[in-house]
Amino acid sequence: MVTLIPLDGIPAGKAGPSRVTVRPAREDEIETLRRIERSAARAFRLIEAFSWLAVGDVQSAERHHDLIGKGTNWVAAADGDQPVGFLSAEVVGPELHIWEISVDHLHQGFGIGRRLIRHAVEQAAERGLVAVTLTTFRTIPWNCPFYERLGFETLDEATLPARLDAVLDEESEHGLPRDTRCAMRLTVKD
Repeated sequence: MVTLIPLDGIPAGKAGPSRVTVRPAREDEIETLRRIERSAARAFRLIEAFSWLAVGDVQSAERHHDLIGKGTNWVAAADGDQPVGFLSAEVVGPELHIWEISVDHLHQGFGIGRRLIRHAVEQAAERGLVAVTLTTFRTIPWNCPFYERLGFETLDEATLPARLDAVLDEESEHGLPRDTRCAMRLTVKD
């Protein structure tokens, strides 16, 4: 299914793509998606403690391939069907877990990330899933506060499901301090 979403609510003084199409990612776009993630990570250059993320590893081509095969890797394509963002997720039990969402730095601030999230939530509902989950930075404005505005709730560390606890532990092993991260959940409405 392809969802055409006209961009509305673009901040004054900003001109973005006139249309964004959210659709399944294709195999021939994997390297483009990796470039988009690297581009999106540029925002971390402004945060000293995490500036290393701007040049760090991105999601592997193998991982993209796997998620494309599962039908849970979606692209936001702008005018001319050119990918400008993506969301990679995976069905885990009764939930859709978002592993990565990235929008090219030149296309950030136009609502593309919100539309990718909305598409993922719609897909979760269509599949009969009960929730969408993710892990993110607690205090970085385009992370936890952004997801809260979209209806995600931060999960209590003391009652964190084992699966999400394990994801946070693995992230910590890869250099993301656990005290800077949180797990979030959005209940899917029927």
